[in-house]
Amino acid sequence: MTTRTPGTDRKARDVPAVRAVLFDLDGTLIDSEQHTEEAVEAVVARYGIAGFALPATETHGRTWESVAKEIRARTSLRVDVAELAAAMLEHWVAGTAHVIPIPGAPEAIRAASASGLKLGVVSSSPRSVIDSFLDRLGVGQFIDARARIGAEAVRATKPDPHGFLLAARALEVEPAQCLVFEDSRAGLLAAQAAGMRCIFITCRATDIDGNMALATRAFDDYHALPPQFWARLAAGDCDLTQRASA
Repeated sequence: MTTRTPGTDRKARDVPAVRAVLFDLDGTLIDSEQHTEEAVEAVVARYGIAGFALPATETHGRTWESVAKEIRARTSLRVDVAELAAAMLEHWVAGTAHVIPIPGAPEAIRAASASGLKLGVVSSSPRSVIDSFLDRLGVGQFIDARARIGAEAVRATKPDPHGFLLAARALEVEPAQCLVFEDSRAGLLAAQAAGMRCIFITCRATDIDGNMALATRAFDDYHALPPQFWARLAAGDCDLTQRASA
C-alpha cells in the first residue's frame, strides 16, 4: 500500500496526547459509498427520472435527509423529503447486506482498543445503522455506546462539528485529544472545525488531492499505517505532524 501525505507543511510542535479515536463509518470503516450512488439513482428513477446522479461532495459524509433536499433542489421532484430519504436508506441497507470492511479496519479497531484508547463512531447514518455495522464487523464491543453518534443526535451534520464534539464529551476527553479517521470532505471539515487532528483514509475517497490539505496525515487504508501505530499513539510517541510516514 502507498502512503499519501497532506500537501501543507506543518512544523512539529507541542500538542496534547491522543486519548480518543473517532471513526466515520461509510467509506472509512465499511466499503459502502458505491451503494450510496446506487440508492440515489434507483430511488429517483422510481419517480420517473432515469440516470440521475449527484456529485460525491453532496453524498459522501451527508445525511439521507440532506441528499433528499439536494435531489429536490436539482430536479422537479416534489416528493416529501422524509419519504425520499427513507426510500434511499432502505435501498442502501439492502445493498450493503454483505458488508465489506475498508482493508484493515476491524483489526485497527481491536488494536486501538487494546492500546487503551477510547473509541467512538460519528456518522451521518442513523444510530441503528452504526450499531448494525459495528456488530457485523465484529467490533461492537470495542466502541463505547455513548460515543456512537448518528445523524439523529446532532443539531447539524457534517461539515458541522457537533457530532465530533458530542463524541468527545461522551468519552470525557477534550477535542484536541481526539484523532479522527475520515474519508469525505464534509467529515474532514467537521473534524477541523472541532479542533481535532484527522487522518484521511483515501482508498474510497474522491478528490483526494483537493482534500489532502484538510488532513493531518493520510493513508490509503489501515494496512498502510506505520508499524506499532496504535501502541505508539497511545504512548504519545507518534508524531502526527510529520508529512512522511514513520
